[in-house]
Amino acid sequence: MQDTYVGSQPIYNKELAIYAYQLLFRNNDENNASFSDGDQATSEVILNSLTDIGLDKLVGNHKACINFTRNFILGEYPIPALKRQIIIEIQADVTLDNEIIEALHQLSEKGYTLALPAPLFLKYFNTPSEHLYIVKFDTTKYNHAQLESMIEELRLDNVRLLAEKIESQHEFNVSTKMDFDYYQGYFFCHPSIIKGRGMPANKIQLVQLLQKLQDDNTDSKEIDRLVSSDVSLSFRLLRYANSSMFGLNTRIESIQHAVTLLGWNAIRMITTLLVLSSIDDKPPELFRQGLIRAKLCEHLTKYKHRVDKNMAFTAGLLSIIDALLDTPMDEILAQLPLNNKLTQALLNHEGELGELLHDSIAYIYGKPEEAKKFGVEIVILRESYLKALVWANATLPALQEH
Repeated sequence: MQDTYVGSQPIYNKELAIYAYQLLFRNNDENNASFSDGDQATSEVILNSLTDIGLDKLVGNHKACINFTRNFILGEYPIPALKRQIIIEIQADVTLDNEIIEALHQLSEKGYTLALPAPLFLKYFNTPSEHLYIVKFDTTKYNHAQLESMIEELRLDNVRLLAEKIESQHEFNVSTKMDFDYYQGYFFCHPSIIKGRGMPANKIQLVQLLQKLQDDNTDSKEIDRLVSSDVSLSFRLLRYANSSMFGLNTRIESIQHAVTLLGWNAIRMITTLLVLSSIDDKPPELFRQGLIRAKLCEHLTKYKHRVDKNMAFTAGLLSIIDALLDTPMDEILAQLPLNNKLTQALLNHEGELGELLHDSIAYIYGKPEEAKKFGVEIVILRESYLKALVWANATLPALQEH
């Protein structure tokens, strides 16, 4: 796991109650931001806030104001669907051409609140609308007369005025006389640094692929597209499918061909194996243990007839995913579309599937006395374990070939 950071600064209403929090890019414990790629900075703020720390912990029931770049506004990168909670802030350096203005109108129509610097709003958006805009005034840039003149133009029903960069009692007193709706600045509170723990980007991508693999609504064409976009993964899948593990007489030339010959469930499981085996910062023995658990659970379904063998294999394999990703099991499972039986088996060893997983792990760990209480004979466990061991030892090298 790696440390993740988000800067958070309150935005207050007229009664000095918190209206929202400005969420800011931070990459260390120091209260400043240094970045060269705005898209990446915005992405990290979103990822750290929503995934690693949790938006509920950062803002509670309040709104979250986040700076979005041109590429986010135009849909090149996704904006979180929390339209009632996310305030989309546009920085002064964003060029408001026709394409951007149209995109902003569409976001506003979807229900997002837009926050813009006063000069941009006055130039491009000073028209009646049913959608809500927050217009931000940098109080360090204008004198009293200039502020009054600009504010007078913005007394519109759909506009809320925010005074930012208030750093003294005097500046606050002046702002309140001008009847701003919201206030923000060091006078109230410096941004605080909130620290979280998150997965590196490459492991997040693996979890996203696992989400697709474990989702029953994902079809073979979608997996073909996802796997084909990763040259290394597609090469390894075809190489493994053509290995002696399957003993096919026909050479497999494509993912769709593999699906036809081996079946969709087999390809989904092979791809899951390859995805997990690609985590290269863990000792191979850890993944080998996952293979043994998976195959042992699958073998034992012969003696627990109400347990599906594919689900048993998945339970055994995913039982090591917390160690592979350095993330608590409950946090990982919250991101995977697994059915309740599989989730409870992995979390609490509940149900017949959970009993099967418990028996397998207990025997592998040299605790056969713990496995007996669920009714699987030790001789069956031993025979099944040896078969699983032979299979895992043959499978691991084939999976890890590049």
